Amino acid sequence: MSEGLLKDSIKDRLNGGGLYLLSQMVLKTCKLQVQHLDRLEGLIVGNRPVIYTGWHGITMMAIPLIQKYHGDLRDFVVLMPDDWRGAALRIWAERMKATPHPMNLTGDSTLGMARQVLRLTRRVTAGKSLYINPDGPDGPAQVIKPGIIYIARKADAVILPIGAYARRAYIVPRWDRYAIPYPFSRIAYHIGEPIRQLPEDEDAAAKLVTDTLNAITLQAAADYYEQDTR
Repeated sequence: MSEGLLKDSIKDRLNGGGLYLLSQMVLKTCKLQVQHLDRLEGLIVGNRPVIYTGWHGITMMAIPLIQKYHGDLRDFVVLMPDDWRGAALRIWAERMKATPHPMNLTGDSTLGMARQVLRLTRRVTAGKSLYINPDGPDGPAQVIKPGIIYIARKADAVILPIGAYARRAYIVPRWDRYAIPYPFSRIAYHIGEPIRQLPEDEDAAAKLVTDTLNAITLQAAADYYEQDTR
């Protein structure tokens, strides 16, 4: 291995390990305030594949929630870009026992891309749960890409929308306003109604997912401040 590749490997391991430690810090120290937990628990014991989804900026809050109620993530596939970011994210996913699925997320329509999507769909159809940020990895924020709709249709999967909010968090100054909650802070979650059947029209299906995610993201913030006034 060349010196450059060795440095990249060490950097990826440090970054991936750091992401894992951050997610565990959130899980073990933060108070998780969850509205409609029954919607999540009902799907855990259901007989259809589940696609857990939330906007990209809430990832560091959504993953600990899923870990808390699933235990380890052995039955999960985590979608990630196959570019320079993928190596660190792969290490993060593997530390959580999940199956990483690197994929070209730039909208490429080549045969290779089609094979990646087919392989992912087969994994979900076979019973793997999927976590996906429909506006990732490069935005625009809160604008979904077609992958989640396609996979949900082909795998006959239920989409479970997750909204989350923490007032005490570091907000990364970038397109998704990625939130990293501070230790011992409180996180409000709002679990949306599971989407069991998508409209046949593609635009209508995308609008349903978008509107649902926007609504529960705002509702999570409202839940947080409502708790403050009690």
